Amino acid sequence: MTPLTKNFLDNVSVAKKSFLLLLVTTCGLLFLGAIVHFGLFSIKQEVNHIYTDAIANITIVHEMQNICNTELQQHLQHILNNGTNRSHIILDLQESTLKINQVYNQLKETSPHTAQLFAPLLDNFNKTFTLANNLLENSKTEQFKHEIVPAFKEIISECNQITNSVIDEKLNAVTAIQAKIDEHYYGTLISTLLFIIVILLLSAILARSIYTSIRKLIFGLSDIVAKKTQDYQELARQLEYKVNKEVIKNREKDQIMYQHARLAAMGEMIGNIAHQWRQPLNALTVLIQSFGIKNMNGNLTQEFIDKQVEEGLRLANQMSTTIEDFKNFFSPHKEREYFGVVKALRETLDLVEFFCKDEHIDIRLIAKEEIRVYGYSNEFSQVILNLLNNARDNFKHKNMQKDRRIIIKVEKRNHPEPVVLISFMDNGGGIDEHIIDRIFEPYFTTKHKSTGTGIGLYMSKQIIEKQMHGLMTVKNITAKMGSHNNYRCAQFIIAVPLK
Repeated sequence: MTPLTKNFLDNVSVAKKSFLLLLVTTCGLLFLGAIVHFGLFSIKQEVNHIYTDAIANITIVHEMQNICNTELQQHLQHILNNGTNRSHIILDLQESTLKINQVYNQLKETSPHTAQLFAPLLDNFNKTFTLANNLLENSKTEQFKHEIVPAFKEIISECNQITNSVIDEKLNAVTAIQAKIDEHYYGTLISTLLFIIVILLLSAILARSIYTSIRKLIFGLSDIVAKKTQDYQELARQLEYKVNKEVIKNREKDQIMYQHARLAAMGEMIGNIAHQWRQPLNALTVLIQSFGIKNMNGNLTQEFIDKQVEEGLRLANQMSTTIEDFKNFFSPHKEREYFGVVKALRETLDLVEFFCKDEHIDIRLIAKEEIRVYGYSNEFSQVILNLLNNARDNFKHKNMQKDRRIIIKVEKRNHPEPVVLISFMDNGGGIDEHIIDRIFEPYFTTKHKSTGTGIGLYMSKQIIEKQMHGLMTVKNITAKMGSHNNYRCAQFIIAVPLK
């Protein structure tokens, strides 16, 4: 490859090189086809010329020679053997003359040059036939035999000479045309081969240039990819560090929020403890006062002491059980475990039994069977407690003094995958459609700042979806809630997968 071609091709893009290669190949094939077509067309023309100008003329000349050598010779032999039948001789000679004239006319149409060679012969033949006809009509048979027969024999001999001359001439022409055809053939073949070599050479130069460009492009792209990969790996390490840092911050934030939620729930539970302790404390106060009254009256007996001690121990055990229940509720579980959903719901409802009765809240738990799930039972109870407290606050906010209803329904679904569905529904009028999509956001609350933190539902959703790998949603529906009236209700649905 010359330096000029190399420099020129180096400045051409790969796409243009490919287009140039396609153009050279296409044009080369078209030009090659044109050369082959032209060569074959020339050969076809030469072959047609041989056939029309030589083969056809030779056939006609052979036909004239056959008439002279065969028919005319037979007529002359017949005259010599049987010269008395003049009418028969005239008819035979007339028929031969007619055929020779027809062949001559045909020859004039196909090859005037060849016909000119036979013109003197045909004139001599016609004159001899006229003379023969006159001699036979005048009954000059002997003169006919001595003059006409030699004349016809001379005509036959001259016809053979002319025919052989014509055939030799046509064979020489055919030989010359054959040489010309060979020349056309070899010229076409050599031109085709040379052009194929040129096309292959140009295609090889362009293909090599394209290969070199693609190879350089691949190596260049490899270097770029390697550099970008290294940059991306460094960026990924930095992002991973930042993400881990942010995850730690979010975990700390979630932990603080979770602790806030636990403290808020603890405040609610302390109120419940105080509420549940109020009655047994009053009973203990009365019991202690009864000892002083009996002692002042002198009626303090051993039986009375035993009875009152037994009642005091029962009240103390009741208060201890209450503390134990709340202590278990707030004790964190470090490991996930299988627990019964219905059992966890009943224990949570037991914790709020007293304030639900005092505030006239009717809670119904609907469950056909116990269903066990894998997770943290206390955190699940925290979610239910948050929903109960929100429903309780909503009843107060809507100033509903009676007909407060909550239905908790537990059921198992096997399709499309096995899950347990916990439906929590209250008839507090539902959630405003403008804010229903935001209630799970952190620090979003509709309560007064002094009473609401906005993290209860957020933490509840985090517990269900991150810790228990479930799903928590909410929507507004219309339901009868176990009565004849239709209520607008807020329905929370918790789906926890079964393992």
